[in-house]
Amino acid sequence: MATIGSWVDAAGGVLHKRRLVALGARDRDLTRAVRSGEVRRARRGWYTTLSQADPRFVALRVGGRLTGVAALEQLAAWLPRRRMQMTVSVPRNAARLRGPDGVRVVYDGIDVLARGDLTVVAPKDALPRALLELEFDEAVTLLDWARRSDWFDESDVAEVMSKLPADARGVLEWSNPTSESFIESLARVRSELDGRRVVTQVPVGRRQFFDLEVDGVVAIEVDGREFHADSFEADRRKDLAIILEGRFPIRLTYDMVVHQWQRVAEAVDRALAMHHDGGSPPPRRRRLPRRRGSRPWLLPACTL
Repeated sequence: MATIGSWVDAAGGVLHKRRLVALGARDRDLTRAVRSGEVRRARRGWYTTLSQADPRFVALRVGGRLTGVAALEQLAAWLPRRRMQMTVSVPRNAARLRGPDGVRVVYDGIDVLARGDLTVVAPKDALPRALLELEFDEAVTLLDWARRSDWFDESDVAEVMSKLPADARGVLEWSNPTSESFIESLARVRSELDGRRVVTQVPVGRRQFFDLEVDGVVAIEVDGREFHADSFEADRRKDLAIILEGRFPIRLTYDMVVHQWQRVAEAVDRALAMHHDGGSPPPRRRRLPRRRGSRPWLLPACTL
């Protein structure tokens, strides 16, 4: 026998009362389902089986849908692990909004309302906001993910770029969809911001590739134990091949890339100096400042 909870689950975890009544639910059935914990009433007329800690529940309670970074997290996009402000999209005529402190509310038009589902806006509507919610290097990394994913084609990416402020659209020039993970992409962008010439997915040995080549000398591999625990022997054989071809291998973890980049940059400089017989490595371009707040980051010049 169908229950209120099964109907809501079948609809993706959220249903409006009108739909439940059309399926045969009566007021007393809904009251009983809420009191028993079978469903939750997030907002007047809206019933859900989502946890109250779920960002989609929070958006529903506010009276809108997730957008920006919070929306793309639902798609396992390449994003930093730190907690970020949640952004909720509501119609331009929305009123009587409610929700916890720290939730940012944005007002969208009918074009956005027509896409997405009951709790999350469409990916191409979430991406422009998400890019401007991130630091520049993280924004490039997210764009790398979008261009690799099945959620976007090149026309979608072009539409997303058109929605960005004029001084942010050049972020596309920094994107490279050949990167295969968040930390690989972030390491590439940070190396380029440091003024280094970076090539991705470089062949080495017999039918092997390493992640990043920096200034033709340093071979960077970015490892997460969850991805490489079963390839220890193959990784060391690759290191040998890298050395035999005259490069310096450096293996980086998530923490090194995200939290210890200055030390990584110093190690790359030292390896380049050793390659140049102990002299100075090629000069690095100074990192350019980025501004935050009501304006997007300052776009660095994409010249190497």
